[in-house]
Amino acid sequence: MSKRKCLSLEDRVKVVRLLESGRSSRDIASEFGVGRTQIQNVAKRKRDIMDEYECGNPEAKRVKVCVPYGEIDD
Repeated sequence: MSKRKCLSLEDRVKVVRLLESGRSSRDIASEFGVGRTQIQNVAKRKRDIMDEYECGNPEAKRVKVCVPYGEIDD
């Protein structure tokens, strides 16, 4: 059984750039060793990914989610 692979933020930015250059999601998925659905989800959320890349840590595994009442949790 294979383990799930989580792309880092830097890898997701590479995926966005490859998609913008015209490569197919199937080719990109095989190159990164993930499923095609994961590549399509990256394409759907590309604005959030690029914003997080400009502001945050490129080695991060997940995009930071802002919750409406986060200060209560803290």
